[in-house]
Amino acid sequence: MIAMEQQTPISPQAWLERDTRQFNLWWQATFLMLSLFAITLLLWSIDTRQLGNASVWAKPLKFESSLALYFITLALLAGYLPANIRMQATWRSATYIAVAAGVFEVIYIFLQAARGRASHYNQETTVESAMYGLMGLGALLLVAVSFYLGWLLYRDYQKQKQDTFKLASAYGLMLGSVLTLITAGIMSSGQTHFAGTPAADSWQVPVTGWLLSGGDLRIPHFFATHLMQFLPLYGLLLQRTTRNSADAQKNIVIFSIIYSSAVLIGLVAAFVY
Repeated sequence: MIAMEQQTPISPQAWLERDTRQFNLWWQATFLMLSLFAITLLLWSIDTRQLGNASVWAKPLKFESSLALYFITLALLAGYLPANIRMQATWRSATYIAVAAGVFEVIYIFLQAARGRASHYNQETTVESAMYGLMGLGALLLVAVSFYLGWLLYRDYQKQKQDTFKLASAYGLMLGSVLTLITAGIMSSGQTHFAGTPAADSWQVPVTGWLLSGGDLRIPHFFATHLMQFLPLYGLLLQRTTRNSADAQKNIVIFSIIYSSAVLIGLVAAFVY
């Protein structure tokens, strides 16, 4: 079995030390998202207001859960960076930027839901138009930070080329960021997350709310973003089950190509069908 590259464990007592302080920030941001999710879930259960045929609290719930997963992912994968890289000003600054952008987005979406107003595709007032633009900037910063972490992991992987999990994590973060930028960019260029017009009797996917007609762009966007989790998990599986590191690395490349192609095909199909 492939031996995992030795990593310096981070003890609970080290969370506030200078070289590990950003990990504490990742987990604080995660706790904030989960706390807001619990509050929003309570509001969803007692507030019957609708916005666009869905609860006004549906969008905050989605973003709170998605950003909680994003922060957990970066917190865990950043632990595979060498301490000297974690100490660099660029990475520590990236941590603060990502957390600030994520918190800003969720707070605005939450406040708009409380007002019964849309947060996305809303340019009805000058303030809402400006905030929508700032949300786009925040999303771009989040994607940039995840891509940067992937690049740092890939650069560190190149030193020995043995850690299958690190390679998968690097590819997952970088490819997931690029695909997210493509899908989100296309969605934000219009006035709706549909490429066409959904049928009145279109079947709706439970929980996610996706519609299986009208070219729902949220579907390829979801799979694009969550490549950041799927590929590291696949790499962890290969690390534990594949003895030959060259075969494991080849499988990661094949998985990356097939998955990315499927996302792009799904994106094109949304405009064709």
